[in-house]
Amino acid sequence: MDGGHRTRLVFVLCLSAAVFSGIFMGRHLVETFSLRIDLTENKLYKFGPTTNEITSALVNPVTITVLNSEEEYVVMLREILRKYASLSNLIDLRFVDPYENPLLMDHYSQQGLSVELNDIIVEGSFRLKRFSMEDMYLMNSGQTEIRALNAEQQLTSALIYVNDQSVSKVGFSDGHNEQPSSSLLKLFENNNFEIARGSISRLIQDQPSILVIAAPSRDFRRDEVELLQRYLMQGGSVLVFMGPMLNPLENLQELLEEWGIILGREVVVEQEGYTGNNPVNIVPMYAPHEINRYFVENRVFLTMPSTRSLYINPEAGSAYDVRAVLTSTPGSYGKKGFQFSTPAREAGDASGPFYLVLSSLRRITENSKQHNAKILVAGSRTIYADDLLGFSSYANADFLVQAINWLHADETSIFIPAKSIQLAPLNIVSSQALLIGILISIPLPLLILTIGIIVVIRRKRRV
Repeated sequence: MDGGHRTRLVFVLCLSAAVFSGIFMGRHLVETFSLRIDLTENKLYKFGPTTNEITSALVNPVTITVLNSEEEYVVMLREILRKYASLSNLIDLRFVDPYENPLLMDHYSQQGLSVELNDIIVEGSFRLKRFSMEDMYLMNSGQTEIRALNAEQQLTSALIYVNDQSVSKVGFSDGHNEQPSSSLLKLFENNNFEIARGSISRLIQDQPSILVIAAPSRDFRRDEVELLQRYLMQGGSVLVFMGPMLNPLENLQELLEEWGIILGREVVVEQEGYTGNNPVNIVPMYAPHEINRYFVENRVFLTMPSTRSLYINPEAGSAYDVRAVLTSTPGSYGKKGFQFSTPAREAGDASGPFYLVLSSLRRITENSKQHNAKILVAGSRTIYADDLLGFSSYANADFLVQAINWLHADETSIFIPAKSIQLAPLNIVSSQALLIGILISIPLPLLILTIGIIVVIRRKRRV
C-alpha cells in the first residue's frame, strides 16, 4: 500500500471516529441535559412563563406516573412529560406497566381512583389527579379529530392542585333553566375548583368560593334572592351571565340593581369592532379594571356575540363600588326590545358606548373582620360558548380566568392556550396550482432525463 492510499485510509478512519464520537456525545448530552430543539410549527414542546414560574416555585415533591412502558407511550406526550421532569428536581417522572405492577393498581383502587392503560396520575402532598390520554388534547365537536394539544394547561394546573391544602368550590345554580356550557364547567375544573350544581339553598350551605348563575330564563323566588343576599353579605362572590331575553327576571334584577347594576333592554351592535362579518358579534373594549391588568401586556381580544346593554344604577348607595370592565365603542348603538329586522342603524336606536360587563364590590365589616363581597355581571351568555372557549384566537377563556381570579380571593387560576397541532393549509389560487403542476410534470422530468443522458455519455467516453 503506497503512502497516498495509507493517508486516505487514516483520514477516513479519523473522520469516521469523529462522526461516531459526535453522535455519541450528542446523544449523551440530549439524554443528560434534555437538549432538544423544537422545530414544530406551533412550538408544541416549548413551555410558557406560567409553567416555568410554577415549576420553579415548587416546594413539595410531585410524582407523575404514566401507566404504560416508556417505549410504548405516545412520543409527543412522552417528550412533554420528560421536559416537565427536567424543570424541577422535585418532579419525579415514572413509567409503569400496569400489567406488571398489579400492586400499584390496587393502591389507586383503594384511594377510589379508577385507572386505565395510558392514564397519567399526578400526585402531591395533599391529593392526586388523574388524566386520561384524551384529556391532553382538544377534539372537534364530533370527537373524531384532534385539533390541539392541551397538555400544558392540564399538567401545570395539576401541579398547583395536588400541593394546595385547600380546595376551592364553585356552585352552579339550577332550577331556572340555566345554560352553562361544558367548556365553562371544564374551565373551572382545569383550575382546580370542585364543581357542584343544585338549588341555591343547597349550594349556599357549602359556602362556595364562587356562585355562578349561567343565563337563567326563569326568575328566582323571593326566598332564593334573600339567600343570595345573605351569601353576599358574608363575603361571597357571584358571577352572573345574562344575555338578551324578552321576559324580565324581576326578582333577580332587583337584587342586581341594589348592587348598582341595571340590565338594559338593548342588543348592542358595533360599526367597527366585530367578527365574522356580523356587527352583533362585538369585540369589546377593555376598561381600566383589575381584571384587565393581564391584557395590558397581552394584547389579545375576546368576542361577545348577542350582548345586552348594562347600566350603572345612580340610586345605588355609596357602599357599592360599581366599575366598568368591558365596554362597547362610542360608535356602537343599541337595538331596543331585543327584536329587530335588520342590524343596520335606524332612527330611535340608542347611542353607545354601553357597558357590557360590570363589577360591584362591597366591603363588609363583621366581628372586626373585613370581607369583600363581589358581583360580576356579563351581558352575554355566548361569551362562554364551547367554540369560543376552545378557540385560541380569541381571549374569551383568558378573560374568564382573570374574572375568576378577581372573584376568588386566592387568585390561583391559570389559563394556558392549547396549541394547534394541525398544519396550516397552503393557500394558493388556481393559476398557481396550474403552474406548480406544469413545473412538476414537464421541466423536472426533463431535467432528470438530461442529467441521466450526460452521465451515460461521459461514462462511454471514459471507456
